[in-house]
Amino acid sequence: MFVKPFKVKSNILVTGSERKRLKQRVQAQFGAVAEAPALAELFGNKCKVCVVKIVTYGEQQVTVYTSEKRPIFFEVEGKLLPTVYTLWACPELVPLFTTHPSVLPKLANGADLMIPGVVRSGNDKKSWGNYAKEAVVGVNLTSNRAAVGVGLLAHDSEDLYMCGGHGVAVRMMHVFGDKLWGKEPSVCQQVPLLGATQAVPKEDDFPPLGGPVEPVKAVTAVVEQLEQVDLDANGDDGEASDPEPEPESQPDPDQLIRAAFLNAIKLHGKKIPLPLLTSTFYPQYVQPELPEGIEMKRSSYKKVGTFLKKMADDGIIQIKEEKKGVEKLVAIALDHPDVVSFFPYKLRKPEDPEAAGSGGAGSDSSASTPLLLTKMVEMYAVNEPTEKLFGAVGVGLGKALDETQVRNYVKDYVGRNKLMVPDVKLVNLDETLQQLCGAGPGQQLSIPELCNIVLRTMTSTFEMRSHKGPVTKGGKRAIIHLTTATRSGNKKVTLISNLEDYGVNVAEFAKAVKLGAAASTTMTEVPGTKGEQLLVQGNHIKFVFELLTGTYQIPKACITGLEFAKEQKKKKKK
Repeated sequence: MFVKPFKVKSNILVTGSERKRLKQRVQAQFGAVAEAPALAELFGNKCKVCVVKIVTYGEQQVTVYTSEKRPIFFEVEGKLLPTVYTLWACPELVPLFTTHPSVLPKLANGADLMIPGVVRSGNDKKSWGNYAKEAVVGVNLTSNRAAVGVGLLAHDSEDLYMCGGHGVAVRMMHVFGDKLWGKEPSVCQQVPLLGATQAVPKEDDFPPLGGPVEPVKAVTAVVEQLEQVDLDANGDDGEASDPEPEPESQPDPDQLIRAAFLNAIKLHGKKIPLPLLTSTFYPQYVQPELPEGIEMKRSSYKKVGTFLKKMADDGIIQIKEEKKGVEKLVAIALDHPDVVSFFPYKLRKPEDPEAAGSGGAGSDSSASTPLLLTKMVEMYAVNEPTEKLFGAVGVGLGKALDETQVRNYVKDYVGRNKLMVPDVKLVNLDETLQQLCGAGPGQQLSIPELCNIVLRTMTSTFEMRSHKGPVTKGGKRAIIHLTTATRSGNKKVTLISNLEDYGVNVAEFAKAVKLGAAASTTMTEVPGTKGEQLLVQGNHIKFVFELLTGTYQIPKACITGLEFAKEQKKKKKK
């Protein structure tokens, strides 16, 4: 329903009586669960609750209720449906149907959840529950209990069971990443990690056909535990014989800060303009390389000045005090043994939207505006089996990484611990990797094999990220065409095509043109093509060209039509 853009007709702040009636409707439809404290906070007296009337792409009028700009409920066919934001705050509000992670991108493209895609805890009639047709349900993934969609049941539970595994199970109304989720960019939230719903078998769990069948590890572990319990029961003192596991050591902040410092020098040392104020060097170069949650005050140094003085004493940098309280970094020893032997990693990419939006109070507030369209990216979260591996490189439990980041961190771990055998280009598995891979002592793996095992072990999730880069058609890069035309009344208009090929959010772009050029905008269909053109009243070629090359950073070579710009009138000399 909200996969394609919609139009907002009105946005009105609700009164106290309307807020009370909305609470009563939610309680009447969802029962006692609607009285949960987390849900009550969404309607709190301090929250700004609004009712938004919208018209969908399919010309359907929908009422959306927002709390602090974030959509929390929407009304369809007389029923209130919660958004994914509401289900993240109150997971028990509606029944949840589980599907595989690979299904989510299809749902995000507008597909319904089919019966074969539903993962159930059994094969009997009870596994479908006891729900009526058109009941409001949520959809989550086997890898994460958090809801990723909301819809209406296409059949009641009995009919779902009798369908024989064919047909639609849930008519999807709202999915993570759609236009309703991103209605207000400044409050967008990614899917929280709430743990897997159930363990899904992997390829490694199945022996090859014709090969020896080994006992299932989980069953063997249970049998061993039962035997141990039996032995303990026959003991004299009744105490458990197994010692309590020792708590795992936490990453040392001193080491992580030093590693971030060396990483910054390794990556940017030759480009750092010297002399440079130490008060500028640390926040600009070192701090962005620090793992999340690591602060100087938690280390033994306590202060940045103390840490930099220690690095100067080690001979890595040279600091000069120009006047009291003003210190500058004047030299960096790139040939220092600690710098030369350090294996660099790249924690933050320049194009990372999180990094770009992490500026302080002086950063541009427009950074939160989705200038570019978003795309769904498969992510991998650090879980308990992989916590020890990623903790060694400063990545904490629950942190979501993309595939490239995972592979870089694995290579970083191998490099730091000197596990690579150069002659055969294989990795010697240490105790941590042996436990993670289920391998024995002396076993070796290639980097790609090791990375694939780590990826399969991590928790799968998804994240919406900005789409960047042009689409290529027939091997050629797409071009944004700017041109002018004459409409009725001899009025000039500006036509802009192929914006979506560069991932440009056309709705936000039209808004920027409307405000900046003080001109109305509309979308028009282009005969003989699949795309649409943005029509702007008047000749605004130059303004649009500067907007695309400046704000959107699109190369000038990818835009044509500047020659149609309106010529500036020359001022008459007095």
